[in-house]
Amino acid sequence: MRNSINERREINKLGLETFFLSIENNSYDSVISKTIDFHEKKINQIRETQNKTKTQEEEINDEWEIIFLEQELIAITGMKIIYAYSNFEIKLKFLISASYQKIDKSKMYKWEFISNFLKSRKIDIKNIKSYSEIDELRNVNNALKHSNILQSKVLPEEFKIKKSIGYKDILAFYSRIENSPKEFITSLSYLILKDIYDFDEIRINEIAESIALRLDKNSAEILIQKILEKY
Repeated sequence: MRNSINERREINKLGLETFFLSIENNSYDSVISKTIDFHEKKINQIRETQNKTKTQEEEINDEWEIIFLEQELIAITGMKIIYAYSNFEIKLKFLISASYQKIDKSKMYKWEFISNFLKSRKIDIKNIKSYSEIDELRNVNNALKHSNILQSKVLPEEFKIKKSIGYKDILAFYSRIENSPKEFITSLSYLILKDIYDFDEIRINEIAESIALRLDKNSAEILIQKILEKY
């Protein structure tokens, strides 16, 4: 039992300490970048031939094709945002549920629930690295899925003072927040590690006082003995 408890604790700690090492930026990027490049090259090819002799009908067709390709690019780059947040959300839920196994997993789809839960563990979500960028990503993701990107509750600087959003605006926003999910998860994993395994004298005293208020001396002595037997 002695080795079992120590080994289990150290394995769990190691899992949290190295969790961020397994986090890579989502694999969707490499696939979608090829599609974006293809569309951009096609648009450039059309524009390169616009100065050449063409019939009016051909020129109109070219303009419509460019409009179509640019609309496709808006949809494609929008999916980068949606996938980025979905990928982040999966890792966030996995980290928290694996660390706190008694958490109500059915409510973890709510950002407010996660925020309040972390607060109960004395982890202020707003103090986690890259929180502001993640909040922007979350709100832009919601706006893209449910209405219009300009309806985002938190409007990123790339979209401010814009009457319409082009795919290059979306790419500029994505480029700025691309590494934020990894930074947020890494920062949170260290804070969770501290919450679960870091016990200074003040915290130990708080736990002792909390237990003492519920147990009589005899029960406390039995508890102490049972704890020691685990090592």
